[in-house]
Amino acid sequence: MSAVVVTQNVPQAGLDIGRVFKRGWDLFVKDIGALIVGGIVAVVLSVLTLGILVGPLFAGLYGMVAHRVRDGKTAEVGDVFGQMDRFWSFFAAALVLGILIGLASITIVGGVLLATIWLYVFPLMVDRRMGLGDAMKASKDMVLERGFWQHLALVIITIVIGSVANGLLALLATPFVIALTAAAYFEAGGEEGAIVAA
Repeated sequence: MSAVVVTQNVPQAGLDIGRVFKRGWDLFVKDIGALIVGGIVAVVLSVLTLGILVGPLFAGLYGMVAHRVRDGKTAEVGDVFGQMDRFWSFFAAALVLGILIGLASITIVGGVLLATIWLYVFPLMVDRRMGLGDAMKASKDMVLERGFWQHLALVIITIVIGSVANGLLALLATPFVIALTAAAYFEAGGEEGAIVAA
């Protein structure tokens, strides 16, 4: 008598926003000094260069968190420049996403929807070294597979955090949102264990 094994496709659970916040906070506080100073450097240099360095420097911030998760590497302030070898890729990504999301933001809702489906473009480009087009498609697929509405709620929360943060809170908001997005990226990719190990 032989046993027949039946396999089923079990749908992945939706993104757990509470857990993402906890893990994002954990990642943030592990390298809080480097992330805050790196965030200040990224914002100041992005402003001084009229946005030219936004893509590469913010990719560097994602890299700081990704290396912590992947390699257990403690972040250093200089890591904010760690993605400069792909300067043009990240410059193009920031430009294209900025224009598309900016134009869609005329309707407000459209901008938030595009920001949601492309939430993981930068983490994918940093972590998996994808090109822009592949990262846009992969991000959309991840968001739709792990729960569009949960991701939409996460994006709205990060927009609110950015809107209300001023003064000293603004210095914390940027790197925290980066850590939060990175935590959501690893969770959505089914790599919850990697964050815990980090």
